[in-house]
Amino acid sequence: MPQPVEVVTKIRNVTSLKSDENANHNTPVVFNFAVNMDEAERGPESVKLNFQMVMDTEPAIAKFTVEGVAAITGDSGEIEKILSADPQTNVPQVFTRIYQQVYSVIFMLAGTLDVPYPSPALLKRAQVRSALSQNQIQA
Repeated sequence: MPQPVEVVTKIRNVTSLKSDENANHNTPVVFNFAVNMDEAERGPESVKLNFQMVMDTEPAIAKFTVEGVAAITGDSGEIEKILSADPQTNVPQVFTRIYQQVYSVIFMLAGTLDVPYPSPALLKRAQVRSALSQNQIQA
C-alpha cells in the first residue's frame, strides 16, 4: 500500500498593497489569481516546488503576493498523481493543497487592510503556470 503524500508549505515572503483608500471589505470586486510553480529539487520520494501566488482585484483595489516552497514527500507514484492536473479544474492537485495552507494568510491580510475577502473557491478559475517536468504547462 502506497504511503500518503504529505505537502508541507513554508512561506518565504508575503506582500500586500491597498491601492484605493476609499475601498473597504464591502467594495464589489472580481479577484484575479495567478500562480507560478517551479520544481526546485527531486528525489526518489520527494519533490520541492518553489511557488509564487499573485492575487489582485478588478477594479484595482488590492494586491497580494505570496512566495514560498512546498515540500512533497511520499510514494513516487502518489507524488506524480498530486503533481498532475485535476480533471475538473485543470489545476495541479498539489496547488490545491498549497492554497489551502496559504489562504488563511491572505484572508487575514484582507481583513487587516479592510478590502474584500477572497473566496476559497478561487481555485476553480486559477491560472497556474508550472514547470513540474521538462514541459511548460498552463492550466
